[in-house]
Amino acid sequence: MEIPANILMSSGTYAYVAVKASIHASDSAVFGLSEVEVKALVKRFSDYHRNVINGVLLKASPLDVVNALGQLGYKVVATTGEAEIVWTMQRDI
Repeated sequence: MEIPANILMSSGTYAYVAVKASIHASDSAVFGLSEVEVKALVKRFSDYHRNVINGVLLKASPLDVVNALGQLGYKVVATTGEAEIVWTMQRDI
């Protein structure tokens, strides 16, 4: 079952997003962002695509994206993977 991108996933007082990429990649997929957050990231990373289901593909290294989300108030709460990694991030809402 697909969750529409416009639904902000939250649990209690937290919002969660996921960043998926290879540590060696020059692009990163981000899932779960609100439209306001997407606009904030697009201002920083102008090369992006919306062809990712429930997300956005940014032409930026995953660590640059994780750091940019940190500036928006997110912090990494979990990671998983080897060749391709998913960073789960949360922020207070």
